[in-house]
Amino acid sequence: MSRTPVPLHNWIVTRFMHQLLQQLPADKSPQSVTSVGVSKEESEDEDYAIPDLVVLPADVAKSAAGWLVPADCAELALEVVSRGSSTTGTDAKPSAYADWEIAIYVLVDPRDGTIVLYADPRDGKYQNVHRMKFGDTVVLPEPLKDIRLETEELSTYG
Repeated sequence: MSRTPVPLHNWIVTRFMHQLLQQLPADKSPQSVTSVGVSKEESEDEDYAIPDLVVLPADVAKSAAGWLVPADCAELALEVVSRGSSTTGTDAKPSAYADWEIAIYVLVDPRDGTIVLYADPRDGKYQNVHRMKFGDTVVLPEPLKDIRLETEELSTYG
């Protein structure tokens, strides 16, 4: 069994959830603890991830019958890097999420106070990568154009 994230990790996810709830239109639904990926029907293996936060179209969130949401329905995946994390979030997930055509991937790293915004997945690679630091405003691109994530309250692991 895995340990649960430290409170700061969850606090950061909650901050972003609150901001998204205030700004998203009613046809978008931010979700936590939601599995996204590709099913065995689409791939040789069932491959999935559980981002800290995803944004789905509300109709997908309301009608999904199984435990696995098709990854290409996710308009955003947000991950907060855990204190003792390996390079999964920073190396493997950008490639997987781009391959699965998740429109936007936001990687928040409280180990060093950085944020990476990945967007425009094509041919298994994000075409736009923007590196920022805590305190910067993250302005999301399409399909969540102009949603703003404020980061001035975020802090690094002590």
